[in-house]
Amino acid sequence: MNLNHFLKSDREKAERLLRSTQNLISELLPAAIEDQDFDGCVEIAASIISNCKDLKRMEHPEQMVKIHEIVSGLKRKGIGASTVRRSYQ
Repeated sequence: MNLNHFLKSDREKAERLLRSTQNLISELLPAAIEDQDFDGCVEIAASIISNCKDLKRMEHPEQMVKIHEIVSGLKRKGIGASTVRRSYQ
């Protein structure tokens, strides 16, 4: 997964969620299936779904991340910046 699609403030959390999800898929789920622990499989699957939803919510197009970083830099320098929305008439 490309961490450039996450805001700098979210990258560490995204990386942890990604590692956790990969661990659930590659280690815990196969072990639960092998043990025929189907309740455990359901819980693991729910955790995988939750992690993926969190990652999807946190993910932004790379251009949006760059714009956010530029605006944050301007604000740190004391330059006011705000979004301008297109008027649809």
